[in-house]
Amino acid sequence: MKQTGIVWTVVFYFLIVFFGVVLLAEVQLRSSGGATFDTWRLNYEANRILNANLVKNVETARETARYHANSASSIEACFRLFDERGLPIMGLLDEETAKEIEEAKQKHTPDEKLSGDVRCVVRGYAWLQKDLTYFKQLVQEDTAAIDALKNSLTTNSEQYEDLIKGHQDFLAFKEMEEFWYQRPFVVAPYDLLVLLLVMFMGALGGMIRLLRDYGAADHPNPAAGEYFFIPLIGAVVAIGGYVLAKTGLLLLSSARGETSLSPFMISLVGIVSGLLAKEVIDTISARGRKIFANQDGATKP
Repeated sequence: MKQTGIVWTVVFYFLIVFFGVVLLAEVQLRSSGGATFDTWRLNYEANRILNANLVKNVETARETARYHANSASSIEACFRLFDERGLPIMGLLDEETAKEIEEAKQKHTPDEKLSGDVRCVVRGYAWLQKDLTYFKQLVQEDTAAIDALKNSLTTNSEQYEDLIKGHQDFLAFKEMEEFWYQRPFVVAPYDLLVLLLVMFMGALGGMIRLLRDYGAADHPNPAAGEYFFIPLIGAVVAIGGYVLAKTGLLLLSSARGETSLSPFMISLVGIVSGLLAKEVIDTISARGRKIFANQDGATKP
C-alpha cells in the first residue's frame, strides 16, 4: 500500500473508533430515557410553542379589545353634541368647528378623513348609535375571546406541570441542548443513535477482522481495497445482526423490548457482526428461508 493510502486508512480507522466511542457514551447516557424521551421531548416542545403562541394571542386580543373599547368611548362622547331628539346642539361648537362641519357636508367628505367633533356631527346621531352598538358587541366578543385564550393557557400550563412531574432527568437532557457539541445527540432520536452505534461497531468489527488476518500464516494479507471495503461491509451486516438480536432470532438476548439489549451488548452485536460478516449473512439467510418456508406451508391447503 502506498504511503498516501496508509495515511487515509489511518484517518478512516481513527474516525471509526472515535465516533464509535462517542456514540457508545451517548447511547449509554440516553439509555435511561430511551425512545420515551423522544416522545416526551416532542410533547414538551409542542407545549412550549403553544404556550408562547397563547401568550402572544392574549396580548393581541387585549390590544384589539382596548382599541374597540376606546372607539366605543369616543362614540359615547359624541352624544353630548346632540339633544334628546338627536339634533346637533350647535351652541356647543365654536365658529371654526361649525364652519368645518358645513364645509364637510357640502363637499361630502368621507368620515375617515374627519376627526373630533366634526366627525361626530357629520356622522349623525343615528349612525353613531349603530356604531356604538357595533363596537360594544366587538368588545363583548373580545372579552369572550380573551377568556377562552386564558382558559387554554391555564390548561396548557397544567399539561406542562404534568410533563415535568417525575421527569427531572428529561429536563436535564433538555438543558444539554444548550451545548452545541451535545445538542445533536440529544435532539437525534434514540433509535437512530442506536443504529449508528451498531454501524460504527460493525465497521470496528471489520477492522478487527483485518487485524486478525493481517500477518496470519494461514491467510493472505488483505488487498489495499479491502482495508476500506471490509469495514463498510461490517457496518452494513451489523444492521442485520442487530435486527436478528432484537427479534430474538439470535441467542444474544433473552428479553424483549427496548431494554433487552444494553448499549454494550448492542456494541457487541455490531462488532461480532462485522467480525463474522459471512456467518451473520448465512444466519440471516437461514432464518429467512425458514420463515418463508413456514409461510408457504401455512398457505397450502
